[in-house]
Amino acid sequence: MSDKSKSKLNYGRTILIGFGFMGCMLLWSVYNSYVPVILKGKLTEVFAGNSPFIQFINNHAWLSWISVALIVNAIMTIDNIFGVVFQPFFGKKSDTTRSPLGKRMPYILICMPICALFFCFIPVAALTKTLGLSILLMMSVIICFNFFMSVWRSPVVSLMPDFTPSEMQSDANAVINIMGGIGQMFGFVVGSIAAALVGILGFAEMSHALRKAPTNEFGQLIDKAGNLILDAKGYPTYVNYTPVFVITAVIAVLCIVVLFFFYKKNKEYDLSAKVSLQKEDAQEKPAKIKIKNLPISKEAKKSLIVMLAALFLINNAFESIIPNFTNFANETLHVKPVYSTLMMAVFAVSLAVFGIPSGIMGRKLGRKRTIMIGLTGVVIMFAIYLTVSQILPKADDGSVNKFTWICLWIALIIGGAAIGCININTLPLVLSIGGREYVGTFTGYYYTATMSASVTGPILCGLLIGLFNDDYNYMFLFSAIMFLLGLIVITQVKHGEAYEVTDEEIKQARMADD
Repeated sequence: MSDKSKSKLNYGRTILIGFGFMGCMLLWSVYNSYVPVILKGKLTEVFAGNSPFIQFINNHAWLSWISVALIVNAIMTIDNIFGVVFQPFFGKKSDTTRSPLGKRMPYILICMPICALFFCFIPVAALTKTLGLSILLMMSVIICFNFFMSVWRSPVVSLMPDFTPSEMQSDANAVINIMGGIGQMFGFVVGSIAAALVGILGFAEMSHALRKAPTNEFGQLIDKAGNLILDAKGYPTYVNYTPVFVITAVIAVLCIVVLFFFYKKNKEYDLSAKVSLQKEDAQEKPAKIKIKNLPISKEAKKSLIVMLAALFLINNAFESIIPNFTNFANETLHVKPVYSTLMMAVFAVSLAVFGIPSGIMGRKLGRKRTIMIGLTGVVIMFAIYLTVSQILPKADDGSVNKFTWICLWIALIIGGAAIGCININTLPLVLSIGGREYVGTFTGYYYTATMSASVTGPILCGLLIGLFNDDYNYMFLFSAIMFLLGLIVITQVKHGEAYEVTDEEIKQARMADD
């Protein structure tokens, strides 16, 4: 038996590394579930009012395409804009950082708690009585939260390849994504428990009639007699989401505490340390490396560019669903945010359960082939749901009928597994094109492609939804088309499977198992 065949992944160590990504996804799951609902309620009041902004839109027919859905999606892309601008920079910066805590941990330990603090202030800002001031404070806090998130996200993702030989990175990435899925599930469960215990039931369901209702001095919807418009449970429009955000932030910080103690104990197993020391001894200065200047073959550069293009298309599809699903469930399914988060929990469970099999498939069948299998599956499921939802009649209450519900649940379950096949293998594929020496740089390329799509995807999807009278079913049409285009493009990728590991890397992996 060869040395290579004897190497194996240290699952315990990889799980501990995954606590960082788990904390990150925990914050995002709550952010993406509740912030769009809060923004939709606030902006609905703005559009129902008579502000100069609304008057200007109403007086110019060519601006009729501007809708609440479009503006909400545009605001939800702030994190992705910051990701494009800042994540590559801090990914590269962490490659050359020198500190007693290693290359990545200073960014994580300093910026994550600050990020969590601003996260807690988002619902607080939403409770401000004056509508204009409330929106201004919310935007300020959202911007600060997303900036600090963009600082530590790339370093926390780079920890996995720092500790894992290339041939094991698909399996390791599967474990990391499972931890991220657990973080998402925690976020969904935290929201549901807080809603049940504290009575946080979300904004009232906004019918088309209510969107034109006036507001009082507190920014609450009122009828013609001046009485508050309440939801089905008798709660006013404004609801305090603060407990959900605070509990989520505390759990996320605890995840980083676990990561800190792990790194403190295991930093000698950082496989990138040797590369860093060699660079330091040679007095190499960090430089921004353009793709055309990378020390890899012309064919590998072509594969990298094509893969980044495929990632851009794939993430246009995936990221357009995230900010719209809660409002889709509210408008189309007629369920409140608490129930929609449980639906997303099912998706997250499916993704997590299929995480390790996706990594094994990536190793056995090849990363590219596994990604293509996932893309095919998700396109088929979205196409089926969209077709059924448009052909079959609606239920008596205006929501979808039972068969459409069944198709949606199947799409969530199979779609989670299919997305797992994609997400588990895309990052290792990109990193393997560049090699261990440029892990941070290629992580930056990866997030530049995905975050660029995260900017364009929600905006284009929001525009499509607005053009079809806020019919959120059309987000599935947009996503299916983008996934299909990504599938076509990725067929041209010729590199990215695991590169050969050295005896020293295998030795390091074995030492970590002891």
